[in-house]
Amino acid sequence: MGEIDDIIAAGGSAQGFAGVVEKVASLKSWRSEIGALEDSSAPTYFQSTAAGVAILVASETVPANDREWRIRSSVANFWDSCDDLLHAGGGYSRIELRAIKTTLRGVEDIWRAADIRLLSDGGADDAKVYVERLAKIHSNYPKRRQIARVVAESAGWDISATFR
Repeated sequence: MGEIDDIIAAGGSAQGFAGVVEKVASLKSWRSEIGALEDSSAPTYFQSTAAGVAILVASETVPANDREWRIRSSVANFWDSCDDLLHAGGGYSRIELRAIKTTLRGVEDIWRAADIRLLSDGGADDAKVYVERLAKIHSNYPKRRQIARVVAESAGWDISATFR
């Protein structure tokens, strides 16, 4: 799934880096192999949703407004599904998540509001803001990995090969 990070790091533009077309094709191929997913408690649902967002980010055929609401909807569904698994599996009572004062969807909404605020500033350099926000996300990877582990454990997934 390194393709997802590469697409996001390039800002989603086909001009962002060489090989974006191949990476999108790889993600599309992987998604077609696993087929339609209707069970949001399956690990592949989350992987497929993330891949779908990356495909939309890089799309040059989906109109911008349509692409934006599809991305927002997919991201919201992703976090809502994580929250459902955490609630059902007791994950929010775990020590790793006690610092979170809202749902994971709520955290995403806070980040999104901050992104909009920063990008709405007329004097801001959008590319610089994008790089800074992406760096902040990357700096939170250890915490995100910890949260992913709690979600997976709450869902009862076998994560022995993933989290070593």
